[in-house]
Amino acid sequence: MTSRTLLASGLACLALAVGLGVLIVQTIGDGPLPVDVWWNAFMTEARSDLTVSFARTLDRLGGGRFALFVVPGAIAILLIVLRRWRALAFALATFIASVAVVQLLKNLFGRGRPEDMLVLSDFGSFPSGHAANAATIAVVLWVVFPRVWVAVAGAVWVLAMAFSRTVLSVHWLSDTIGGALVGAGVAFVAAAISAPWIARDRAGEGDDMIGFGIRPFRHEDRDAVAEVCVKTADAGTDATGMFRDDRLWADVFALPYVERHPDLAWVVEAPGAGVVGYVLGVADTDAFETWFRDEWWPSRVGAYAESDAVIPSREAEILRYAGARAPGTLSATAEYPAHLHIDLLPAAQGQGLGRKLTDALFAALRERGVPGLHVGVDPRNTGAAAFYQRLGFERLPSAPGVLLLGIRLA
Repeated sequence: MTSRTLLASGLACLALAVGLGVLIVQTIGDGPLPVDVWWNAFMTEARSDLTVSFARTLDRLGGGRFALFVVPGAIAILLIVLRRWRALAFALATFIASVAVVQLLKNLFGRGRPEDMLVLSDFGSFPSGHAANAATIAVVLWVVFPRVWVAVAGAVWVLAMAFSRTVLSVHWLSDTIGGALVGAGVAFVAAAISAPWIARDRAGEGDDMIGFGIRPFRHEDRDAVAEVCVKTADAGTDATGMFRDDRLWADVFALPYVERHPDLAWVVEAPGAGVVGYVLGVADTDAFETWFRDEWWPSRVGAYAESDAVIPSREAEILRYAGARAPGTLSATAEYPAHLHIDLLPAAQGQGLGRKLTDALFAALRERGVPGLHVGVDPRNTGAAAFYQRLGFERLPSAPGVLLLGIRLA
């Protein structure tokens, strides 16, 4: 989610929570809504020793000193161990803000609790502090560790907490809905505000980032694309300093693509960190290689002319490769005429962004009637090879030193 989406989501949640509170106060004062009465009666009849025991356990875990100190403390210790200092500050500030907003709304609305409570609780039924705390924890953990399973586990935790509050008749159903909205809303707003700051802290460390956005390439992205190319050029790792001039990497593997086909290029952008990844494609490899040989490389090769300096063997290899690029060198182009380059900085990996980038490129190529696409992978880059094969790429006959993979688009 981008910062804008996070902010919009957070404000929407808070507005819905406040709106629900106003609706309750304006229509029935501090009493229950009809749906609250129905749900409370249903839960009272459906109670069992098991559900009450489960609910009492969540009552202790989700409130009091345990929720105020033990849970945030455990999360803080985890982030300290992981050296996620900015994420730590974000999490603690969000927990404090969530508690403050909940108490403010409790005192503002002053709603009475159900009369048949099974546990004692403090003043103010709306919104539920337990549900709000559960939602805040769920969103904070998802922001810090943006994985699908974290989101699913968080949603289950919030629903379980809301269920437990109504099992104990300590809250009306609408209280738990309002609490979940408040807890999530505060966390989303805090995440939107913190996204650029957290991204700067993590852009070079390989940790997860929030606030990613994918958009079409723009001309002003050229330098950033070149930088990402260099930082991922050595089988997916940083190649800075390997050559006499780092620009060689981008002049061979990135910039000619955005020069020839800017319409087949997309970038990943993170707030405060700029471009952290890209996908670059061509629809007709043979036509591209003709242009590379006749126009692009002659305009660039002079910058890397041999001198008295000793040329690193890998650099000489890349120069020979660039000079030998020509149409018709791969038999695979008959069935797989397109090809791509995709690179992501470590901080942007593992987020599903690679699949989203390739989806955008594949859709554009299909619109042009391109039947297939191939990609060459350094055999040492096992992570990239596994990624392509998960997308449906199949192994093609390959030359020594390169793994050739292809996928049909039509």
